[in-house]
Amino acid sequence: MTASSVVTSHTKKFMKLTISIFCPRFNSSKCKTAAKMAVARIKLLRNKREAVMRQMRRDIALLLQSGQDATARIRVEHVIREQNVLAANEFIELFCELVVSRLSIIAKRRECPADLKEGIASLIFASPRCSEIPELVALRKIFEKKYGKDFVSAATDLRPNSGVNRMLIDKLSVRTPSHEGNCQRTSD
Repeated sequence: MTASSVVTSHTKKFMKLTISIFCPRFNSSKCKTAAKMAVARIKLLRNKREAVMRQMRRDIALLLQSGQDATARIRVEHVIREQNVLAANEFIELFCELVVSRLSIIAKRRECPADLKEGIASLIFASPRCSEIPELVALRKIFEKKYGKDFVSAATDLRPNSGVNRMLIDKLSVRTPSHEGNCQRTSD
């Protein structure tokens, strides 16, 4: 091997490394795998949550029958939270399926397509809020490489025009139920 061929070989390696660092390529297979795995995990979680909610409803009925209204109210709040998480997971599942079906468009365009912005931004928003679906973190990292940190932070921080689905925001928000009207809290 001559000195010039070694230099040429090292130059080519350096150029490839430089291109990979400054121009990261979108890996559609990683994106597809993460999205499909997220969908599979959501289906498993759905079955588990539905079973837990059925049991919680039975417990609430027994508590009401035994006159333990205050405890039953607390359990109802848990059921409502679980229902919200189930609904949020349905949105996430749909957005993952959308991403998988439009991977060719995502791979070709440098900027996030307008018709996919809501789905992608919503998945990014959900990633730190849905720890039971770790594949969302992988998707967030993939989209951060593709669209940049500003796009990701806009969705995560809910900046104006971030594109995050409003219903998903509502379902993932943690708020204490108000005790107004017929649901007055009584002291025992």
